[in-house]
Amino acid sequence: MSLGLRVSVGVKPKDLRNISKQAQSDISRGIKRAIGLTGTLGVQIILDRTKVGKGINSDFKEYTPEYMAILKDEGKPDFPVDLYSEGQMLRSMQTRQLNSRTAQIYFDNPLAAKKAAFNNETRPFFGFSAKEEKRLAVHFRKEMDR
Repeated sequence: MSLGLRVSVGVKPKDLRNISKQAQSDISRGIKRAIGLTGTLGVQIILDRTKVGKGINSDFKEYTPEYMAILKDEGKPDFPVDLYSEGQMLRSMQTRQLNSRTAQIYFDNPLAAKKAAFNNETRPFFGFSAKEEKRLAVHFRKEMDR
């Protein structure tokens, strides 16, 4: 299970022909750095939101009574619903640059990816709201200006 963050870069390849090789290299490095940092922010947004019991567009629905009983028996909290039982699923969320315009957020553990897909069906958490997408775009632009 993975999620791609596509980034629109204002400089088109034909615009790069009129600038020096060094400037082209600097722009490419800046894009790569900005995409990587934006992917990292994307992971942090998902983790922070999930920790307080919120999905992409709303609060998570409650756990089933059966699962709440299991959590109680194990001495774990059942509120807020934060998708955190042992931490293995959320800890395995990673990011990498997929190509020159995309950062990929993924789970590096196959079991965690399976759990995430299951959880995402009933409690959508793996993605971004429109407001979060705007935040990521602003972050990318700020990183490009550095």
